[in-house]
Amino acid sequence: MLLLKRANELLAENKLREAEFMYKSVLKQSPNNGPALFGLGRICMRLEQYDNAIYYLKRACEHLPKMLEPLFALADAFLAVGSPVDAKTVLEYTLSVAKHNAQAHYQLGQFYLDYGFIEQAKNVFKAGLDCPHSTVTAFMLYELVQMSSAKELPTYLAILEKLENEFEAPRLKTVVHYALAKCHEQLGNFNAAQDNYALANDTQLLMSEFRTVDMLPFFESIKKYCGKAFFDKPSDKVKTTFTPVFIVGLPRTGSTLLEQMLVQHSHVGTLGENTVISDKIVPYLSKRNNSEFPGCLDQLSNSMLDHCRILYVDEIKRHRVPEEVVINKLPANFQNLGLIHKLFPEARIIHLTRNLNATAWSVYSNHFAESEPYFCSLSEFALYAQAQSDLMSHFNQFMKRDIFTLSYEQLIAEPEKSLRQCLSFLYQKYEPECLEFHKSKKPVHTLSKAQVRKPISTQPLEKWLRYEAFIEKMIAQPQSDQTTPANL
Repeated sequence: MLLLKRANELLAENKLREAEFMYKSVLKQSPNNGPALFGLGRICMRLEQYDNAIYYLKRACEHLPKMLEPLFALADAFLAVGSPVDAKTVLEYTLSVAKHNAQAHYQLGQFYLDYGFIEQAKNVFKAGLDCPHSTVTAFMLYELVQMSSAKELPTYLAILEKLENEFEAPRLKTVVHYALAKCHEQLGNFNAAQDNYALANDTQLLMSEFRTVDMLPFFESIKKYCGKAFFDKPSDKVKTTFTPVFIVGLPRTGSTLLEQMLVQHSHVGTLGENTVISDKIVPYLSKRNNSEFPGCLDQLSNSMLDHCRILYVDEIKRHRVPEEVVINKLPANFQNLGLIHKLFPEARIIHLTRNLNATAWSVYSNHFAESEPYFCSLSEFALYAQAQSDLMSHFNQFMKRDIFTLSYEQLIAEPEKSLRQCLSFLYQKYEPECLEFHKSKKPVHTLSKAQVRKPISTQPLEKWLRYEAFIEKMIAQPQSDQTTPANL
């Protein structure tokens, strides 16, 4: 059908309203057209109209019984409305009708992993390896090698070495090398692990379209627009019905661990790593002031700030977070502290720090989906870390009473003392349940999702030391020696 083809093209171009009109036109002619129902469901997901999405996706699943994509989308919609039980039912049903599909295994395994059902995740991923190999096979192996015993690893190593020759796409090769590195590391083959980490990072760095040095003028402009005059300018004293909390810092400094500890408290909830500030609030201000961030902060009227607060509160409502303390643990929000201060003058900022070499290695030895230079180069990360430290020092001049700095090392060494300090900073009393975080089934979607299901371990404090010489050598490597960006 020409209408359906055009609707799909419009959806691919993100012209949602036009695509919606076309899909509905198709349904007028054929009310049970599965692809049109699926299209409307996807549009509702993008518009965050999740109840409508569930309606359309359920119907699409009925009329597209051999397609898995509508089922995966329906599971996502259930998760978006806070119904993981329904999402689990959908994903388990999907696997029951597609036992030989690796993607069905991967989706259900990831759900189990996110919600702390580690053994179930492991079993589903293992079963998925018997399916014909596809792109998700590498991702399943990456997860498996991190949760398996040493005696199981040689089998996975053999599969990974075969995939290394089968896959040509750089993104897949990157995942395979990360998995190989994790496998060799657990088997005690540290030289082979180091070599594979290097191959993984070098391959991913090639896909990066910029370098960290390109970001430095941006960080300087934040200091310019969020200087003394910015903080001295009077603004409305806003009293919120909740306490906004932002956990900021570099990646891999313990934000997931601290968040999971805090949310065991009866008065603390979380938005996770929420991007509402960068995805909704900043674009609104940029449009109103006809200027990109941070220039859009130069003229902030009370009405603009009121609208931005509404956007943030709407996000809390959408995620159904009823607690009086609401965490946003997106580490990169350190860039937005000036704006956060104007939106919520009483916001609490927890700044997490960690030994530079330990942090750098933790980033370097884990696969981040984003091909950003500081995720896949030790010297690039060191430059980013210095820029982040400088910016935090800048904000500390003006927000010292609002920022509580906590080191990862202190959190690991003295968890109860650290939690008492954090909770006091958040105007809350300590509750011993906070130390039982590893027993929780609250969802976790970060790289630490399996790690936080275990009691506190001091292993991460020392793990990087066996690679210390390599880390120091690579951190000191001149930027000019780095792999060329993809767009040059």
